[in-house]
Amino acid sequence: MTAIGNDLGASGRERLCLALDLADRGEILALVDELKDLIGYFKLNSAFTLHGPDLVRELLARDVKVFMDLKLHDIPNTLAGYGHAVTGLGAHLVTLHTGGGLEMMRAAVTAADRTAAELGVERPKLVGVTLLTSVDRETLNGDLNVSGTIEDEVRRRALLAAEAGLDGIVCAPSEIDLVRPGLPDDFFYVTPGTRSPGESGNDHKRIGTHAEALAGGSSLLVLGRRIHHAADRRKAALEVLHEIEGIA
Repeated sequence: MTAIGNDLGASGRERLCLALDLADRGEILALVDELKDLIGYFKLNSAFTLHGPDLVRELLARDVKVFMDLKLHDIPNTLAGYGHAVTGLGAHLVTLHTGGGLEMMRAAVTAADRTAAELGVERPKLVGVTLLTSVDRETLNGDLNVSGTIEDEVRRRALLAAEAGLDGIVCAPSEIDLVRPGLPDDFFYVTPGTRSPGESGNDHKRIGTHAEALAGGSSLLVLGRRIHHAADRRKAALEVLHEIEGIA
């Protein structure tokens, strides 16, 4: 495999995020040490529940960006508490559900802004989950009892996120072009469910390739099983960087 050029290594790294879907703290830290020169963001879900704020601090000490994928969804006062907490902790990116409404999202933004000003730090990017990529139209119209198309609902929630002052959204790769009109030029688009050509979508139902996502305007590609299931994890990460060469 040919070496990656310096430009791609720098820009591509900042466009890649690895979900740390592991339980063992030592294994998590070893994986970050192994891949931190290739991947810029590391995402915490259940690992945060298991290991708490100390794990976030240990990751930050390794000079990587921490994505706390908390998918916050609660009353405004509770979200204000979260906005204060994640800013003080030093997270770079935090998710909350757009389904909580304007007041809830604004409470998180206001609290994060206030805490950042008090501490003299930059607050995390707050991004709103539109619809989970495991949701298809049958689930939307049936289980969730929301009428219309996936695209209509994602667009509605994206505009709501922007109105609330969020920094971006989480959506499927193919939906960025559909929602971009009316959104800020610097909006941050997180795209889970991106794949290499021919790779299975697993439980993601709305997917796209890495190249398609970046060409459409994705700010951050979230990877998981492609890396975790690889016999050689560095090789797998390098292969993804090569796939996006010339786009990232």
